[in-house]
Amino acid sequence: MSGLLDSILKSPGDGEHVPEKQVKAYAWARVSTEMQEEKGLSMPEQLREIRVYAEKHGIEIVAEYSEAASAFQKKSKRVEFERMVEAAKSNREISAILVHDLSRFSRDSVDAQVLLRDLGAAGVRVISLSDPNIDRESVAGVYMEHILLAKNEAYSREIAFHTRKGCRANIQTRDPETGWCYKNGGQPLWGYRSERLQRGEVKRGRPLIKSIWVLDDRIVAGKPVHEWARYCLVELAAKGATLDEIRDFCNGKGIPAPRQEYWGSTTWHSLLHPNSLLQYAGYGVWNVRGKKQRMNPPSEWTVVENAHEALITEDEARKIMEIRSQRQPALPQHSGARARSKGSRYVLSGGLFRCGTCGSNMAGFTSTNGRGRKGDYYVCGSAQYRRSLGCGPGVYLEKNLIEQAVLDGIAQRFEEWSDPDRFTRLVDEALAELHERHTGVSAEIARQLTDTNAKIRNLRSAIEQGYSDVGWANTRLSELNSERATLASRQAECVCATARPKLDLSAVRAYQRRFSDLLQYATNEEGRRLVRCFVDSVDLRPAVEDTGKANEPAAHEITINFKAVPAQFVKGMGAGVGFEPTTFGL
Repeated sequence: MSGLLDSILKSPGDGEHVPEKQVKAYAWARVSTEMQEEKGLSMPEQLREIRVYAEKHGIEIVAEYSEAASAFQKKSKRVEFERMVEAAKSNREISAILVHDLSRFSRDSVDAQVLLRDLGAAGVRVISLSDPNIDRESVAGVYMEHILLAKNEAYSREIAFHTRKGCRANIQTRDPETGWCYKNGGQPLWGYRSERLQRGEVKRGRPLIKSIWVLDDRIVAGKPVHEWARYCLVELAAKGATLDEIRDFCNGKGIPAPRQEYWGSTTWHSLLHPNSLLQYAGYGVWNVRGKKQRMNPPSEWTVVENAHEALITEDEARKIMEIRSQRQPALPQHSGARARSKGSRYVLSGGLFRCGTCGSNMAGFTSTNGRGRKGDYYVCGSAQYRRSLGCGPGVYLEKNLIEQAVLDGIAQRFEEWSDPDRFTRLVDEALAELHERHTGVSAEIARQLTDTNAKIRNLRSAIEQGYSDVGWANTRLSELNSERATLASRQAECVCATARPKLDLSAVRAYQRRFSDLLQYATNEEGRRLVRCFVDSVDLRPAVEDTGKANEPAAHEITINFKAVPAQFVKGMGAGVGFEPTTFGL
């Protein structure tokens, strides 16, 4: 035994050398403004300093990731960042992420703490070159981490405050030469174009550029663009034309839309919104939308008169608003269809399902016309909103068929990803801990009840033996009786079976097989979120051959692109394993 113990306790320094395993890491860089580039925080500079740090400390950089986005952006817009985080969690060789400073990682203190702990649980630590080294397992480290992350968030919010203050002041400032107000960026309304003016210099001789709106005088279909815009507003919208009628007029004249070749009804819905009509009437308008693109109330808008040349008069703008307010939302008249919103029961809508011909989203579509196509469908957004311009005849896919194919694929992958044995073991361990804690509480209550009963007996014995302070004794006896009643009630609540409860493995496996049944009981939003946990995208490749029948749904090719296996589902096959796309015909 002593020989075995000696071999176990033998120090590596006793004549032998055990080399340390080299740390493998990802490098992350991020910028959100040109000002950061000027201050030496450009992505190339951040990555250069990270490489120097890694070489100095013997760290191998396996991959470099970078992104130009705000650290306050929601996850769906920080694509590269999310890709790096998922790769770090799933790659067991990666044990660190190197950043120039933690503000490059995240500026939201709550999200940053959750993210750092999730990465830590996966064995990945975030190393900042500029921030002090914090031992997150120590008491002082907990305080320091909170202070550091709060500092980053406070700094970012201070920048946002001054940026908004600057935007509000900028839109109210008039150019000394033209007399028009400056703009804060963004695409001008259709009918206007942005003109950049140099107005002095800023630090380091960099020119100070300001923007104003001027009429768009490009010739399109025989007229300047601003004349087409005025005609649509005054001769069509102000005289009661519907969104579809204005859309069809523009497409019929060959007038390109502001962002793409063909017009859609939703574009005109935006152009006839009150804030747009104010701008067409010559007003400057700012702060129309807040966080997550939600509309702010008009009382919070910043409005400036005579900010640029007006295309319509105030009376014309008011007339359009009156007509729009009196009209009920109209449905497409010829198809008998009702478009579904993002909150609908069409779980693949909202950008997950796309048309391979024109790139438009496949939209939820319920047909009520009874002419051979009554029911629920997915249809290319080009057909729904632009009368099939840019895509061709609309492709209609039955909702139940395509969604069932996606759900079958999800169920198959869930069965491959999940591990009922491990899940059952973890639950049993938690039940054992709860049972032990519950039993311990019950035993403690029984001990307290025994002590209380003993005190009551002793007090009664003292009274019988002639204790002089009878008043105090009776009060104390009443308190003890009340305490005993409370303990007896708690003891009754803690009565539990002597046998420790255990999870039935066969029942867990049965639930695993019935995973797809979840959607039958899920809300619309829950169903959409569940599908997005497993599916990256669904692509449609419409049939190109002529079948002889208009909008024939057969022979269309559907490809479902599933996500890689999440680290928490890994089952003895290594993290980050992906699945081949599933392709089938409808």
